[in-house]
Amino acid sequence: MTDIQLEELITEGLTLSKEVEDMEASQAEFNEEEFNEERYKYAMARMDVIRNEINEYHKHMNEC
Repeated sequence: MTDIQLEELITEGLTLSKEVEDMEASQAEFNEEEFNEERYKYAMARMDVIRNEINEYHKHMNEC
């Protein structure tokens, strides 16, 4: 993974984190029809993937 790819992953993770935070903060205001549960689940799953990829990157860099 290049530094640029790492930066893109971090940026994507931060964007998704903010999106999830916004959804959680305003969930009480939404009725079930307006809350996009699929988007929420996707964002949470994608953040897990990103977190794992970044951890693997750091693990690999520490081995070098």
